[in-house]
Amino acid sequence: MKRLFLTAMAAGAGIILAGSAAVRGATLYQNTAFTTGQVLNLPKDAQIGEQIWLGTSAPMYLTNFSFEYYSPLSSYTGPVQADVRLYMNNGAPTNGYNTPGTLFYDSGNFSLQNPWSQGTNTATMVFQLSDLQSVAAGGLALTNGFILPSSFTFSVTISGLQGADAVGLPIFDPPQVGTNAGDYWYDVSGNWELLTNSIGPIAFGAQFQGTIPEPSVLGLGALGAAALAVMARRRQRRG
Repeated sequence: MKRLFLTAMAAGAGIILAGSAAVRGATLYQNTAFTTGQVLNLPKDAQIGEQIWLGTSAPMYLTNFSFEYYSPLSSYTGPVQADVRLYMNNGAPTNGYNTPGTLFYDSGNFSLQNPWSQGTNTATMVFQLSDLQSVAAGGLALTNGFILPSSFTFSVTISGLQGADAVGLPIFDPPQVGTNAGDYWYDVSGNWELLTNSIGPIAFGAQFQGTIPEPSVLGLGALGAAALAVMARRRQRRG
């Protein structure tokens, strides 16, 4: 089974804001508190995705999200760029699980600032509502009024790496709000594979916020069923 190389992560985190207009709501998913000290290095031009389950199954509207990234070097050699996408998990199944399918947000390629410009080797990339509604060339803006699915995949693609350039995603576990399966999606030439790593759960430092109504009894029941399904997937991964 293909595995991506994990490296130890030095302490410290900076903040990089992707936009100025800040609209925030309730926390729908959060996995930022318990770092494992490991980093999943991202190969050049490879799309790596994390499927998450939010902390509510009621209708919700995304207002902002963020994720942490890492680089061991003080500067990049190449013109390093990132592309961040959000997918529904409604694609053709592999290993019994639906792959990322319908794309509902694509940032398009943008220059990735080196974390060391903030004084540390890790940083947080923040996407505000204005960023979701205005994307780079070739991207896909989030449709106004789009109802966020209770489970979806967010992915990161890094391009422009040259020489010793390196970018990775720090690993966190367990999440504080919502859940994940501890595995990750890897896009191989347009085909998604679901991968694991022997070191343990692979879950990236990320937070999603949005507006939600009061939870209904039906919604809470659906949330419980989703939690049981994720627990079963984690047990299968360990096996």
